[in-house]
Amino acid sequence: MSEHEAPAVRLARAAHDAIRREAARAYPHEGCGALLGRAGEINETLALANQEHGSPRTRFTVSPADYLATETSADARGLSLLGFWHSHPDHPARPSETDRAYAWPGLLTLVIAVERGAPGELTAWDVPASDAPFRRLDLVVGSE
Repeated sequence: MSEHEAPAVRLARAAHDAIRREAARAYPHEGCGALLGRAGEINETLALANQEHGSPRTRFTVSPADYLATETSADARGLSLLGFWHSHPDHPARPSETDRAYAWPGLLTLVIAVERGAPGELTAWDVPASDAPFRRLDLVVGSE
């Protein structure tokens, strides 16, 4: 892989299915959760409460306490917090300008479109540097 090629992200089937269920459940608000695994392989996801009170339909917020508890739980099981997923109710599965303003280099972002309550396309993204735009990644969903 050259320095300009985006790496592929592997997503366990159970984690994929959990994201779809949780995104549908959260509709019409944005659902969100943590992505746990090892080195580009997402083994599981943990649904988190959207703490955004002003605009939960168009934004998600993870509390510092939830972030810390998620990292602690992952570490205890030999996993890493690889990033976060969130849904876009009645919008495409691509990051918004708001998403970019809050994205951290080194953490993955998965975005799932939810159209009228039905989960749709799921996409993977990262931010290679603090001043860089989102970069789309290949998302490979496992069969297990």
